[in-house]
Amino acid sequence: MLKRVLVAAMAMTVAACASPYVATPYDRSTASVQSISLIDDSVPDKAIAYEVASVGGNFGLIGALVDAGIQAERQGAVNEALAGLGFDAEAALEARLIAALGEQGYTAATLDGVERAKRDFLETYPDAQAGVDGYLDIAITQYGYMSSGAGQPFRPTVWAKVKLVKVSDGSVLMENIILYNPLNGADGVVTLPPNPDYAFKNRSELLENPDRLAAGIEDALNQVADTAARLLR
Repeated sequence: MLKRVLVAAMAMTVAACASPYVATPYDRSTASVQSISLIDDSVPDKAIAYEVASVGGNFGLIGALVDAGIQAERQGAVNEALAGLGFDAEAALEARLIAALGEQGYTAATLDGVERAKRDFLETYPDAQAGVDGYLDIAITQYGYMSSGAGQPFRPTVWAKVKLVKVSDGSVLMENIILYNPLNGADGVVTLPPNPDYAFKNRSELLENPDRLAAGIEDALNQVADTAARLLR
């Protein structure tokens, strides 16, 4: 599963580089949006902890199998550490989004009970809600930690798609991609650099302080949430 998610995410970046992504900019003066519902269930259940160009993958099938085991064990250990803290990535993201939207002059609340596929936008939006002008749909493709190769530090990463849909007619008022610490740059999307305070030398350092591990992810999610809110200025 992890490999499929990463391949899809990398393909998105490559495609964006080959054919620049064209965002839908927001025009607040004509949108008539004041109250926003956040679409729930926007974050994958598990964080990643992935080393891209690891040594094991260079030694044929056996090396690749060993590498897959190492990657899965590292991811499991990271998610176990986060679970031990009771860290809830989705709750952290939603709370920051609501606060950040408030700073932009909007009222916002989470719309619970909506079934959706993980890592993608909602296919069909609910009927109009009384007093709600727009649905903010943010889909996190992946989040967690990534290293660009053996011996390179692990840093937080978040890849997100964000869209604002008008409740009254279903029109798309804003759509964009936000990449926090992507592997490669991509034209047409919003790219955020990683916070240097949350760089970990290796697996051992990732796990030695769970509070710092979680803080790095929360900081990255906060920056993505703040950026999404600024797209609605």
